[in-house]
Amino acid sequence: MSRISADWVRPFSGELGMIHVKHKLGLAVLCTGSLLPSLQAADAAGLEFFEKKIRPVLVEHCYKCHSAESVAANKLKGGLRLDTQAGTRAGGDTGPAVVPGKVSESLLISALRQDRFEMPPKGKLPDAVIADFVKWIEMGAPDPRTKEVAAHPKPTITAEDHWAFKPAVAAKLPNVKRTAWLKGDLDRFVLARMEGKGLQPVSAASDRELARRIYFDLTGLPPSPEQMAQFTAAAKQDRAKAVGALVDTLLASPRYGERWGRHWLDVARYAEDQAHTFGVRRREHAHQYRDWVIRAINEDLPFDQFVKLQIAGDLMEDTSGDRFRQMAGMGFLGLGAQYYKNSDRAKAEADELDDAIDTLTRGFLGLTVSCARCHDHKYDPVPTIDYYSLAGIFNGRGYREAPLVTDEVVKTYNEGQQRVKEQEKVVREFLLAIARRNGEERFGKIGPYMITAWRLNALSAKGVGMSDDDAAKREKLHPYFVKRFRDYFKPGNKNEAVKRLPVLAPWFEQDPAKAVAAIAKEELKYETVPVPKTIADLAAAMQKLALAAQKADRKLTEDFEKAQAAAETEQDKKKVRRGKLDGEHDRVLKQIWLDGRAPLYAKEGEAEKHFLADSERAQLTKHRAELENIKKTVPAKFPVAHVISGGGRTMQVYVRGNPANRGTWAAKGFLQIFSEGERPTEQKAAQELKYTRLDLAKAIASPDNPLTARVIVNRVWQWHFGRGLVGSSSNFGLAGDPPSHPALLDWLTVQFIKNGWSLKWLHRQIISSAAYQASSAHHADNANVDADNRFLWRFNRRRLDVESWRDALLSVSGQLDLQMGGPTVSLGDAKNRRRTVYAKISRHELDGLLRLFDFPDANVSAAKRTETTVPQQQLFVLNSPFFVDQARGFANRLRKETTEDVARVQRAYQLAFGREPSAEELQLGLAFTGGDVTAEGDKVSRWEQYCQALLATNEFLYVD
Repeated sequence: MSRISADWVRPFSGELGMIHVKHKLGLAVLCTGSLLPSLQAADAAGLEFFEKKIRPVLVEHCYKCHSAESVAANKLKGGLRLDTQAGTRAGGDTGPAVVPGKVSESLLISALRQDRFEMPPKGKLPDAVIADFVKWIEMGAPDPRTKEVAAHPKPTITAEDHWAFKPAVAAKLPNVKRTAWLKGDLDRFVLARMEGKGLQPVSAASDRELARRIYFDLTGLPPSPEQMAQFTAAAKQDRAKAVGALVDTLLASPRYGERWGRHWLDVARYAEDQAHTFGVRRREHAHQYRDWVIRAINEDLPFDQFVKLQIAGDLMEDTSGDRFRQMAGMGFLGLGAQYYKNSDRAKAEADELDDAIDTLTRGFLGLTVSCARCHDHKYDPVPTIDYYSLAGIFNGRGYREAPLVTDEVVKTYNEGQQRVKEQEKVVREFLLAIARRNGEERFGKIGPYMITAWRLNALSAKGVGMSDDDAAKREKLHPYFVKRFRDYFKPGNKNEAVKRLPVLAPWFEQDPAKAVAAIAKEELKYETVPVPKTIADLAAAMQKLALAAQKADRKLTEDFEKAQAAAETEQDKKKVRRGKLDGEHDRVLKQIWLDGRAPLYAKEGEAEKHFLADSERAQLTKHRAELENIKKTVPAKFPVAHVISGGGRTMQVYVRGNPANRGTWAAKGFLQIFSEGERPTEQKAAQELKYTRLDLAKAIASPDNPLTARVIVNRVWQWHFGRGLVGSSSNFGLAGDPPSHPALLDWLTVQFIKNGWSLKWLHRQIISSAAYQASSAHHADNANVDADNRFLWRFNRRRLDVESWRDALLSVSGQLDLQMGGPTVSLGDAKNRRRTVYAKISRHELDGLLRLFDFPDANVSAAKRTETTVPQQQLFVLNSPFFVDQARGFANRLRKETTEDVARVQRAYQLAFGREPSAEELQLGLAFTGGDVTAEGDKVSRWEQYCQALLATNEFLYVD
């Protein structure tokens, strides 16, 4: 069932169409879901793109002539302002500079391409930069610069000016009216905000809905029918106790770390290759970082330690004795972006530093510090010098592969490898001695071998036969090479031979009769000449042979002469008097004569068969057996991780982000807004100020830092509810969203730190709350007041991300492979049944399934995934071999686990949706799978089609 047939579509539009109406057909009607979150996420992504790719270029290349400053200096050019959104869109004397969504009408692109104007006047910008502007306009030209810019610097913002820069304080628990709704202290903050807005909470989710929600939230997998039955039975007795027990069980499951590790990998922009180098640079040990993240989360590593190990694990004292934990976390930085450095090394290194700073500050601090690379941050109190203070901490770092085992294990492995190398040398030198002995046979008699091969082929063309063995015996040659030369110079091999060495062309074009005559003449002369001892000595004889076979011009002879001489050994070259030859000839001739298709090449097994005496063969077998025995005793290669090392060279500010234009010295250190004391800006004093990655790690993970704990608490809330208490989860700055529940965020942050920075503690607090356990039911009056549900009067219905969706399909079909860790496997591999977290993640070319279903760009830290609805998603459901295979596996599972059709339909609903079918759904299933069936094959096909329809429903795809 590789494609959807017309027979499938017809019942789908009738009987099964009713099933899909019942279940709000999945991907076919995803657009019925709320579009607002997608638009909000798209806006955030667009603004981020502007800040990283567009604003820095405008500041560096355009503001001098097209900004408020140029207006103040009476130097505005063309009436064009490019420092505000309004000015950019209004344009100047010649028309609008930017028309959102319309590249061809945007004069800015024409100017950058220098089609009509030449901007900037000092030279055209790189094509990649122009491409960024094109992409930005195609995105709708998102631009946050909606306010008029003054022609003077804005006032300095201090920590007291913004909520996120103030220490978190545990607020007093608020008083509320509906105390019966409460399940814990957390709920008081939620309910207080609801009551303040005139909202009322909806009813609680059903036991079945809650179980499915918790399973997918904590493990990314659906509950089995047996697990569902166990929970619902326990919940009838004591729901709070049942929820607590279920959460404890799932948090102890390895599946938990796989699910929540993937969340963090989005933030860490985890990938296994590079997108900014020529060729795909694979990081074959990248999975060690992924596995470390999963392991750390499963073991509930305190988040402050989790932070520090990813920044400075190599500098921290190992108190656990576990270097795997200590070093593998450094993949957070070790797997960062690397850029091609041959064209502009300084720019490439600056871009790599920017990736590290951007990922670190967005991921841990929720700040867009990278926006200060070219100018002081436009919103937050982060001056450019702060950016370069951070950059200096990483400047000069190197990338390496660090062992994840003790030094003793590394030493033992290296000693074993040395023994292997020594024995390999014994084998190699034994074979080399044999080769040297046979060297004269192979290379000293090229002429006789070629002559004999031509003679045999020419005689064969005239109908006169002579065996290879007879010819070899007559000429005192080895029959093995006589045959190889003869095969190589057969007329049918002309294209291959001439392609590899064009100088051989005349020898394939000569008339056989003339060739025989020429060879005969040469033989008479040849018999009076000693066998050549070197290729150089042979060259003259071969030239005569070529000229005797066909009148060739001198250039042909010279080319052939060079090609032969290029294959000589150093000893041979001493006898050549024709001058030095370039290396290309050496490469060509070695390719012709020494690779597997050349006549002088003897395959290893054949060489031993034909050229080794019995005693030599026995000795070689002994050497090889000893080599294999040594290999068996050597331990396997120890695991390594991609990490950074070193770093810490104080930098100067790059004026407007240009590495060639250097300004004030920036002493290494943390952001000044969270630091005390003045930093020196003179070179000597700045360089003498010591500040390491470990110092930075401690500052970021400090409980006194007002951001780090807040940011991760908000991320966890977002990953549970679909939206954070702060909507812009990687931007807590002035341009970010204010918190919907500031007191709740601070209360959770303080409690999170008090409870040892434990993520599992945080999960328990959230899942045990009435806010989390609410139903996703609609309430018209509430929706009129709070359409976006910012105040949590209901639970947000959410679509499964691509990993959970694919894993759920495999789970329901009974084909899920729960093997943990290890190297990645491509999703394109039809045999891959592992969890999607173990799939190959490429920055260069992301897998089509992941790309289609909104997997984030692994080139940058992802705060939140967007959610799109496109026709190709439905086509995947209908026609992809993977989806069809899961439907087939689902049907096979039903046939194995049940014998009656009624039981099969019931089991199908239990597996797919965690519930029993209604009477109507049961009758529809029976009617479709049993109706109009004329053969057993038709019945099997009907069940597969039925299962595919169930898996394509919204009820399967969404979590209530």
